[in-house]
Amino acid sequence: RVDTSALKADATAPRWNFEIPFVTPQGTAMAQFEISRDGGEQEVEAAKRVWRARFSLDVEPAGPVHALISLTGDKTSVRIWAERPATAEQLRAGASDLSQALSRAELQPGDIVIRDGAPPQAAPAARAGHFLDRAL
Repeated sequence: RVDTSALKADATAPRWNFEIPFVTPQGTAMAQFEISRDGGEQEVEAAKRVWRARFSLDVEPAGPVHALISLTGDKTSVRIWAERPATAEQLRAGASDLSQALSRAELQPGDIVIRDGAPPQAAPAARAGHFLDRAL
């Protein structure tokens, strides 16, 4: 079951989008980043605010990899989607290293989930007039 509540955009929440170039043996690759925080103008307790960082990178031989890192208080959860099964398997093999790296960075590791495929997309909006009652 996919939790899509985290994917809904809050227009009042701070949000930053940017790209960072990476040099690879095949040339330059661009990683697309988005950083956001829940509870923009709402009075939300600081410990319950969630910071999210999303990024995508497509570098050979790994192929497209997408990540969502969530920080709630001092607990850090990581979700990674690798579009190539072999890449997903390699990332799963290194999940304990990621957990240790989070601990060394003084972050409490939360869930670390690595999946095959692309991240879920938000459902498209209904067509205009789709729910119109024409039996007037």
